[in-house]
Amino acid sequence: MSKSSAVQCFAAFALTTWFAGIACTTVSARDDVPDDVKAAKNPVTLEESEIRYYQRQFKGKCSRCHGIDGTGSGAEAAASGELVRPANLTDAKYMASRTDGELFYQILMGGGERCAMPAFGPESDYAWTDDKIWHMVAFVRRFAKPSDP
Repeated sequence: MSKSSAVQCFAAFALTTWFAGIACTTVSARDDVPDDVKAAKNPVTLEESEIRYYQRQFKGKCSRCHGIDGTGSGAEAAASGELVRPANLTDAKYMASRTDGELFYQILMGGGERCAMPAFGPESDYAWTDDKIWHMVAFVRRFAKPSDP
């Protein structure tokens, strides 16, 4: 193989890998969200006094895959080999594409067959209430908001 052919092959591989990475950030683990849940608006507001609690919850239960900073680059994310990698919660475009109801359902039901995310709903081992899940939705939304100057 000539040097220029090798360079072209590498460039094609790099470009394909880059596009695949972009595609993975826009895919959700769940596409079975019922329409009424998808349309649901978050009924709670995360109070300043609750932020530290949800930071601890996120760190203890979510950061191993989503990363402590929410970028989807936690220690277990790369090794998962799942069809859908952990969401980059800091990606404002991705987060804007997900309704509160979709985020709620993802936390409630877990990743299903497409990723290793466990369910957190009342019937799960974690047994989170709907109220706690809605608060976590409000918390993860904070990752995509621009910080104050």
